[in-house]
Amino acid sequence: MEVHQIGGDPPDCNIYLILDEKIALIDSGTGENFQLVASRLSDLGLRARDVDMVINTHAHFDHAGGNFHFYREGCKIAAHELEAGAIEKGDPDLTLAGLFGRRMEGVKVSLRLKEGDRLELGRNVLEVLHTPGHTRGSLSLLERREGILFCGDLIFRDGVGRTDFPTGDPLELRKSIRRIFRLDLTKICPGHGPEFRKCSFQF
Repeated sequence: MEVHQIGGDPPDCNIYLILDEKIALIDSGTGENFQLVASRLSDLGLRARDVDMVINTHAHFDHAGGNFHFYREGCKIAAHELEAGAIEKGDPDLTLAGLFGRRMEGVKVSLRLKEGDRLELGRNVLEVLHTPGHTRGSLSLLERREGILFCGDLIFRDGVGRTDFPTGDPLELRKSIRRIFRLDLTKICPGHGPEFRKCSFQF
C-alpha cells in the first residue's frame, strides 16, 4: 500500500494520501496550509484535481476544513452519514470551527458512509468501521489485507481522543478502542502524531 503523510502542520491533522487506481485522501486539514499540501502533492506529480475522493474520519475543522479546496476541483467528499450534515452546513459548533475562531465552508458530501461499506481503490480496499466516541460519527478505515488502520482521533500512540466536545462519549470511545485492539494490525495511522504498532499504555 503506497501511503504518504502530506499534512500535520499545526493546526492541521495528519493528511494521508493513498495512491492506487483511485487516489484517496484521508482528511484534508483546516485548509489554511493548503499551499503546503499542494506543494507536497506536486512533489509526487499530482494536483488537487487528481484526488478522486477525500474521506473525512470526522467533521472537526482540523480534519475537514480543507475539503473545499478539493471539492472545487471535482473531488468527491466522503464521511460517515452521522457527520455529513455538519460538514455540509459547516456547523460552527459540531465542526469546532467556532472554537478555532474560524468559519468552515460547507461542501456536499456525496458518499455517506456507514459500518461495513467498502471503498475499492484498486489493489487496496478500505473497510469502513464506525468507531464513535470522539464524535458520534467518527469512522476508521481498515485495509485488512495489509493490516493498516486509519483511525482519526480515536487513539494515538500516547493517548486517546477527547470526548468533551459536542457528541463525544467516553463509553463509546472505550468500546471503539477495545474493538480495534482485537484487530490484527501491522500499523495504526492516527489523526495526529506518529504512526505506531502498539500503544505505550494499557486501555
